[in-house]
Amino acid sequence: MAEHNEIALLLTPDTAEIQCLEAIKQARNNSHALVALITLQSFISATVRPADRYTPAHEAVKAAIEKHTIATRTKILAENANTLATAILQRNRTEIARIHAALSRNGFWLAAQQATSQFNPEDLAVAAMWAKDWCSEARTQAQAASGYPDALDFSKAGISATEYAAMTEINHYLTDIID
Repeated sequence: MAEHNEIALLLTPDTAEIQCLEAIKQARNNSHALVALITLQSFISATVRPADRYTPAHEAVKAAIEKHTIATRTKILAENANTLATAILQRNRTEIARIHAALSRNGFWLAAQQATSQFNPEDLAVAAMWAKDWCSEARTQAQAASGYPDALDFSKAGISATEYAAMTEINHYLTDIID
């Protein structure tokens, strides 16, 4: 009996669609679903035979997976935007920092854009003032704690550097849309 060192996989656009739906269904949350979909994309890209690359079937398989990847990213962004809107209104720096850490800079700005689109002008102005005041006070405290004129020591000031980074980003965003 000859030993086989490889297998051939047969993937149609319909089976790719089914695999995407199954990956999403089995995932614990949208973030895990996105990881599964990206893994599927990478696997197919890395293992497709050169002769099959750029064929209509290959392009259709890629498009099926990409459709689900985009939809899942959109859901994740909406979830983060809603959570960010609540966190801003509740002045929850820890939650703002968690969202900031979980997203790329562009993703955070997109979430902030969606979040603040839910605000009325008064809430927007209050949020902008709160972020600006908090950042200014945090910077003043960190500067005083450092002992050096142009240095900041957030740790000595008892301020989380990740919270400061997130609040600085939200402050920049809010300042940009208010001005």
